[in-house]
Amino acid sequence: MAEKKAVGHAYNIDFLNVVFAASSIFLFLSTIWMVWDDFDREWKNTQRQFTQLELEVTRAQLAQTERGIDKAKMTGLQQQLAAAEKAMEGNRQQIDVLNDEMAEIDARLYRVSQSAQFAKATYDVHRYAFEERRTKDPQGAGEEQKAIEAEAQSLRELNLEVEKVTAERAAKQAQLGKFTSEVGRLQKERGQITFEQTRLQKVVTSIEPSLVKDYFRNAPLLDFMAPTLTVRQVATPNVVDDVNFARVMKMDRCTTCHLAIDRRGYEKYPQPFRTHPNLTAYVGSDSPHPVSTTGCTVCHQGLGGSTSFNDASHYPGNVKQREEWEEKYHWHEPHMWDYPMLPTNMTESSCVQCHRQEIYVPNAPKLAVAYATFERAGCYACHKTRGFENLRKPGPILTKISGKLTQDWVKNWVRDPAAIKNVTWMPKVWYNSNSSAPADQARNEVEINAAVAYLFANNDGYTPAVASPPKGDPKAGEQVVRTIGCLGCHIIDENDRAAVGPRRTFGQPLKSVGSKTTYTWLYNWVREPKHYSPATYMPDLRLTDAQVADVATYLSTLTGSAGTAAPMTPTQAQVDEVLLDYLRNLMPLAEAQSRVAKMDANAKQLDLGQRVITRYGCFSCHEIKGFETTQPIGVDLSEEGSKLVTRLDFAFVDIEHTKLEWFQKKLEDPRSFDQGRVLEPLEKLRMPNFHFNAVENERLKTAIMSFQRDVQPASALPARTAKRDYTVRGRALVRRQNCVGCHEIEGDGGDYKTVVADASLAPPLLTPEGAKVQPDWLYAFVQGPITIRPWLSVRMPTFGLDDARWNAIIDYFEATGNSIGSFRTYDHRELTAQAAPGKELFTLLQCQKCHVLDTIPADQDRASLAPDLRMARDRLKPEWILDWLRNPGRIQPGTRMPQFWPTPPYPKSSYPQLGGDADPQIRAIRDYLLTFSGGPSPKRQPGAGSTN
Repeated sequence: MAEKKAVGHAYNIDFLNVVFAASSIFLFLSTIWMVWDDFDREWKNTQRQFTQLELEVTRAQLAQTERGIDKAKMTGLQQQLAAAEKAMEGNRQQIDVLNDEMAEIDARLYRVSQSAQFAKATYDVHRYAFEERRTKDPQGAGEEQKAIEAEAQSLRELNLEVEKVTAERAAKQAQLGKFTSEVGRLQKERGQITFEQTRLQKVVTSIEPSLVKDYFRNAPLLDFMAPTLTVRQVATPNVVDDVNFARVMKMDRCTTCHLAIDRRGYEKYPQPFRTHPNLTAYVGSDSPHPVSTTGCTVCHQGLGGSTSFNDASHYPGNVKQREEWEEKYHWHEPHMWDYPMLPTNMTESSCVQCHRQEIYVPNAPKLAVAYATFERAGCYACHKTRGFENLRKPGPILTKISGKLTQDWVKNWVRDPAAIKNVTWMPKVWYNSNSSAPADQARNEVEINAAVAYLFANNDGYTPAVASPPKGDPKAGEQVVRTIGCLGCHIIDENDRAAVGPRRTFGQPLKSVGSKTTYTWLYNWVREPKHYSPATYMPDLRLTDAQVADVATYLSTLTGSAGTAAPMTPTQAQVDEVLLDYLRNLMPLAEAQSRVAKMDANAKQLDLGQRVITRYGCFSCHEIKGFETTQPIGVDLSEEGSKLVTRLDFAFVDIEHTKLEWFQKKLEDPRSFDQGRVLEPLEKLRMPNFHFNAVENERLKTAIMSFQRDVQPASALPARTAKRDYTVRGRALVRRQNCVGCHEIEGDGGDYKTVVADASLAPPLLTPEGAKVQPDWLYAFVQGPITIRPWLSVRMPTFGLDDARWNAIIDYFEATGNSIGSFRTYDHRELTAQAAPGKELFTLLQCQKCHVLDTIPADQDRASLAPDLRMARDRLKPEWILDWLRNPGRIQPGTRMPQFWPTPPYPKSSYPQLGGDADPQIRAIRDYLLTFSGGPSPKRQPGAGSTN
């Protein structure tokens, strides 16, 4: 059939009609698909689900509220209200008349008020103009001044009229109130009872589904007007993102899905509908970090501007969650954002973005343990890290090693420390994953022998203060060790370093110490630790010589494995080969060979030993002669958490290319990234293996992720105050001296409680110490501790800190006790005015039954004792005594001190003295306590400070 062509056209019109129709249909369908794809967002389904959940939760709260209403009281109130309304209706005619009169008065009041306000405005304009003209021409303002005075008089008259009508209205209102006030009072009382019920009913009404609200307003192409499903965005001008070298304020849309994150009542529901934990500290409107100003991603990281699950860079916390997400959300490793969301258990690592270089941040317990683990492992010694500068080296000094250890023991120790002490923090330097092949044995043994030879050839020796110490009773020594407080820093029986925690492993593990050193060294160390190591953290427990002998004898019985013996004995040729390898990396081969040829065997050993110690960085953790100024060998970790993943070398290790996976592998097996590579011995990785378990690995990853660039502006940081400065420095000091190993401070620490049968036998809570104890007494006590609680076996040691550190700690206690301020003295004559009735109450309450004064009777049960109150005058702050007597359990939970004036019936007292009023009674007892004297008192130790 011939093609049909229109006149004047060279193409087929019918065919073009078909093409146009097909294109139109395709465009129409594409438009529908585009609109639907834009409309059908996953966050909308989340909000629809939350609406149903919110309705369910609100109805449950409403039902609970209704059940909580006193129905009998409500019925009685309704009956009274009905009777009052009936009585009011009986006076309806009078009420209507009064209401009409009130309406007429209101109209007049409105008119006169308006007239007065307009007159005031006119008067102000005319007065200003008059004042301006009078300033320019004082002589010509006489007539105008009279007009202004007349206006002022008129305004006063209008104001008087307003006052008169207002008084008339008040009188009329009082007349009306005689008929209506009772109904109003009862309605108000009913409203107070049903307030929460009414509020919840309104909420239910507002969120109940409806055709207009749920379908019409949220329909495609109509949802631009007033939709109920909307993107929720939080803009935080004081919290910023660092994007392409520019800092822009964060804009988080996390609450688009996490709708109940700052609302109580959703704690038991799954994410994304669960309430954030600890709302008083985080996210809550009354917290220091409200979601409206802090947002979410400053802590959790991730891409806050996204509203889809994968684009937001969520990151699973464990393998199980990862598998669930892969199935439910088609989750994959986030590669489009440099800072994916942190696993939930690492969120606290973000605290340091604002709390910079703070060792302890309240409400961040995981971060505190992470930093303690970072310090116990000595990571800061090899890796410079901001906030961890100028700390003592974590390992023992090696400048006197010959007076403590033998060469054979040291060789076995460094070959495999865990073979001798399975809970030691000392890492394994040799025989690791890149140096454990049979071909590596000779080099390992050559390096071990050389390093040990150098240490023993370069030490000052050690002359013990007591050369021939007496032996003691090991059983008595064990009793001392297990009760006096040694277990606050040392462990003996435990085999799980992570379970014990970094505080109780602050000192060296005591297992196998008897196989390590001599009895003479142990005796002298226990007797006076600073004689061997002046900078040691080990305090003086003020033991008698007999107790020192008992403890040293007990410690010498703690024997164990001799360690791993050398698998082979290297030859001199092998020593020469290793030394030549070190030298040829520094000079031409011929020169290196010539230098080796000129050395004797001993010189070769010592030269090689120095180079081995330099390569592996032993000097970073230990004081070694010849390395006093040598710089650490590790990479700076101050901003490691901000490092981009592209800067990490994954080599041939088959792991996900993320920072967390890289850190995980590096901590599990530091030298694993050498696998599959062709490397010379000196090119290999050298970080030692600490044998971190999964828990410690997680803690250290948390610490590393907290080391980030300083991005947030000053406006986002906590305000600097004297109290805050004292607190930050004090928190660091009490943790680095391990005070928290024994004492609980600010809800942290007190690990010693795990080794005593009863928490009351542990050292006291120190959080209220600043509010409790007078600073001059506390200063004397920490320098020369005395016995305060005779029922405790554990003893406060003498730390020998310098005055600057003690003053910083005392300032910290004052800050945490909210007692910071100028030094204060007390007039005890004024404070003892009510001592006489106080003495009567003191006897009535049998205070001396526990608070024995002076000598403790031989038959007194020490478990029932309390501190000697003769110390109260010099030791305790008078205002704290009042707070303690009112409610001791609030200050120190779990105390054995009874609460004699419970709440309620406080302040009404069950004791007749002083009119049965609790406050005067409490003050009277306080006044009587301040008359005591002659109790034990610490004495300041002149020149007791040190530089520790």
